[in-house]
Amino acid sequence: MIRGIVCALAGSVCWGFSGTCAQLLMGDYGAPAYWITCVRMLISAVFFLGVVFVKDWRSVGALFRDWRSMISIAAFSIFGIALCQVSYFSVIHHTSAGVGTTIEQLGLVLIMLWTCLRKRRLPNPREVLGLVFAMAGLVLIATQGDLSRLALSQQGCFWGMVSAVALALYTLMPVKVLAKWGSMMVTGFAMLFGGAVLTPVVQPWAVPVELTPGFLLILAAVIAVGTCAAYMLYLQGINDCGPVKAGLLCAAEPVSAMVLSVLWLHSSVSTWDVAGCACILVMIVMVTELEPKREGEGPDAELAGVETAPLPQDPPVFAGRASVLGYYNSRPATMADVERVKALLDEGHRAFAELGIDEGRYKKYPSSRRLTRSVKDGSTYVVENAQGQMIAMFAVSFAADKNYERGIKGEWVTNTGASPQQYAELHWVVVDKPVRRRGVGSFIVDSACRIAREGGRVSVRADIYPENEPMRWLLETRGFTFCGTIQVRDTFGREKPRSAYELRFR
Repeated sequence: MIRGIVCALAGSVCWGFSGTCAQLLMGDYGAPAYWITCVRMLISAVFFLGVVFVKDWRSVGALFRDWRSMISIAAFSIFGIALCQVSYFSVIHHTSAGVGTTIEQLGLVLIMLWTCLRKRRLPNPREVLGLVFAMAGLVLIATQGDLSRLALSQQGCFWGMVSAVALALYTLMPVKVLAKWGSMMVTGFAMLFGGAVLTPVVQPWAVPVELTPGFLLILAAVIAVGTCAAYMLYLQGINDCGPVKAGLLCAAEPVSAMVLSVLWLHSSVSTWDVAGCACILVMIVMVTELEPKREGEGPDAELAGVETAPLPQDPPVFAGRASVLGYYNSRPATMADVERVKALLDEGHRAFAELGIDEGRYKKYPSSRRLTRSVKDGSTYVVENAQGQMIAMFAVSFAADKNYERGIKGEWVTNTGASPQQYAELHWVVVDKPVRRRGVGSFIVDSACRIAREGGRVSVRADIYPENEPMRWLLETRGFTFCGTIQVRDTFGREKPRSAYELRFR
């Protein structure tokens, strides 16, 4: 939380610096806003991705295999970064750095409203007071105590509203993908996608801009401080302290722009400016108080009692959860793995109990004999991270399932009675509790499909308890089709309904 607060504030200060530089580029050198946006995005993308490739080139390949994250980053690059930058520079062009950054902060209201609606809660008192002080400070700075002074042109008003929406989108859209891949990776690819989309439209090589030493120096400052540092730090702030806190702390941007204007451009400061800064400083105090951790919450509680080697509790700065575990690898289980596999299965039974599934609460399945037989015939697999820690398990069976032959209330994608058999069966999927929601389940499903293809099968089937919503969500997001309901009979002759899924890949 402290790291997120510091990063969000630092990113806001860098953005204030960027606004002052942009005003110089557009006012003194005549550079269009869209030209600055396109050029800074492309150059920043080269920097970010260059660092990522040098630091760990495998992470790029891992991200490309996660096509859902790629789609999220592409959408964020256009509706978040590109729209945010174009609208930000445009409103500054039609107003000024101080007024432009102030109007943009109206997005704080949208951020708070959306977050509260999504979580189905009311804003807490500190958030409300923080928003009130932030908006009061922004109004004082923008109007100088006289509401009639904020007389904007139609273009300034339009771009101001667009910039507010863009700020909200920029803050809210990348939350999940940031948590997984980190601000360095997300910002790099987002800048690349956005710059690639703008380049054929803007055609920066055709824009008549005089590249004088002074112009290049200011442009370099915009790219290094106002783009690379600002976006990376602010996104890290979102990742660590959440979109609401980071969004409110972004209100420090106009304050930093005003201070820089005084120190650099020798602009005058009024009493209203000081009063506005004071309100924003109060807001920062309101929203940055750390809440005490309640007993039973947090990473320490989640790791308690789990038989795994210690995992880092927080990702490194500018990195995401994927970096904590490294890159996954699956292999057939051996007899030396049996005890750890049993511990994982016990963890799966506990997860079933939490979901209210009676089968998981009262019965240990599979039996030791069946598990040993599955390990010996090579159908049970374990998943390890880069540190060699066993974090998950699954099984892929090529034998015909008698439960499937009894019929289905619905219809399978492939023919159950076909010869040779067309499907493989995925079962016994267990992910250890400390590493859930980090892409391990998706890796397991993809690995099962690869194993099935290599075994000559055209599809993968799975049956799950109807109450197992996490597995249902995983299968459906990975492209499986819900086929209907089957009755699974255990060794005691009892029947239980299961939801049947199948994915055909050729």
